[in-house]
Amino acid sequence: MSTHCFVGTTDPGNPHLVHARFVLLDGHPGVVVPTLAAIWVGHARRDAHALNTALLAFDWEYLDPNITAATESGFAGQRAVPGVGMTLASSSDGAIDEPEPVTVFPLSHARHLDAEWIYLIDPLTGTVAVHTDDGQHLARYRLADCLPPSPAATRTPASRSPAARHARQAVAVLR
Repeated sequence: MSTHCFVGTTDPGNPHLVHARFVLLDGHPGVVVPTLAAIWVGHARRDAHALNTALLAFDWEYLDPNITAATESGFAGQRAVPGVGMTLASSSDGAIDEPEPVTVFPLSHARHLDAEWIYLIDPLTGTVAVHTDDGQHLARYRLADCLPPSPAATRTPASRSPAARHARQAVAVLR
């Protein structure tokens, strides 16, 4: 079974109003948070506004910073967005549909959505807030702290690496 989620941001004028996109697969925080950080570094060049723009362009089958223009899909209507992910397939009567509009909802109504997690990016602080399916705030992560380890980190035993400490802290927060 897949874990659905929403990724997006809040309205600056009304921080309780969410603008987000649906992600069908791999929506667990252990996958999404590092993936968002990798997209932020690669595709968005460490610009959280650009990250939000990229994420809010489509609903997603899955997010993957390793997607290239050459990545192919077997579903009509799916599109590979290099450095971001694979869009959700949408076609009717053999024609590819235009993307759905951004989903806008009050965070307090999150329980009515078909999603287990909600990730809200704050472009001013470069952070991602993790909310449960009922809109409750669970954690906040700095995107810069959630990056995969650098090649230099591979010389450190995995159990003592900064990434391992972060992973243990993230798991402890989620329990």
